[in-house]
Amino acid sequence: MTTVGSDIVLLVSDNVWQREGTNITSFVPGITPIIYEGDEPLPDDILTTVNVAFFSSDVWPERSRGMVLSIMKSTNVKWLHTFSAGVDSPFFIQLMENGVRLTNSSGATASPIAQTAILYMLALSRNARAWFRHQDKREWERHSFVELDGARLAVIGLGPIGLEIARLGVALNMEVEGIRRTPQGNEPCPTYGFDSLNEVLGRADWVACALPLTPDTRDLFDDARFAAFKPGARFINVGRGELVSEPALIAALQSGHISGAGLDVFATEPLPEDSPLWGFDNVIITPHSSGSSSTSGLRAEKLFVENLRRYIENQPMRNEVKL
Repeated sequence: MTTVGSDIVLLVSDNVWQREGTNITSFVPGITPIIYEGDEPLPDDILTTVNVAFFSSDVWPERSRGMVLSIMKSTNVKWLHTFSAGVDSPFFIQLMENGVRLTNSSGATASPIAQTAILYMLALSRNARAWFRHQDKREWERHSFVELDGARLAVIGLGPIGLEIARLGVALNMEVEGIRRTPQGNEPCPTYGFDSLNEVLGRADWVACALPLTPDTRDLFDDARFAAFKPGARFINVGRGELVSEPALIAALQSGHISGAGLDVFATEPLPEDSPLWGFDNVIITPHSSGSSSTSGLRAEKLFVENLRRYIENQPMRNEVKL
């Protein structure tokens, strides 16, 4: 039993349809595309016909409000694919509670996010910001730095992103350990369950967090957790901002117990102008953009197209999310 292609009414962005429309119609010739253009929600009478939707990276963040509202008003949607790996937003949860199937593009941004995490480590270990300041002033100032070679790296969360961070850490000759809910035995580094988290943190020079946000990971890094860090360790967060108690992180940085941080995600985004995190010389802040490469969105689109083919053939789809 297969889904009839002519029954599919797809809500899709103008850019995605321009790139993938010919490919899609080659195997779903009867599909009806509803093209999202501009940045405003589409008319209600059009949206009631939609039964499949793709929330793609080209609409985020500038056009995402209109796309989200369009999806929410598509009362007959049966399946949504999102470019993002994280699906902890109430928007996604509400859709799943209403019976909408949800798939994501987990893994599409693993490479650029992991490379950004390594960038933080390279820049912090070398105090690259001091070099840049001297360059701006045309000053010939030298300073020594610590190496990553032989340093201990703890990767907390070994999904696609964490696994790639661990792999790159091993390639840099770091001593890597991982934490995940259920170690599989095939990780690129020694891996432990969460009952060993504080022990692993206590011997790490670098801690890279790549966890999803769940009820039991929210504020995982609080005062007590940062106290378990090895004195002078540095902290990287490319997971979710709500994993971290920002007051606890600020206190750990102010005391020197944490000697630096690379942060791409925050509890409130954009990060408020009055946040003390802006003022630390040993903190690198990026605007939730560690995965925003020119090709990661294209990988997410290919994953959607593959899942669309599986959907019409009633085959299991990749990266299906369950409540």
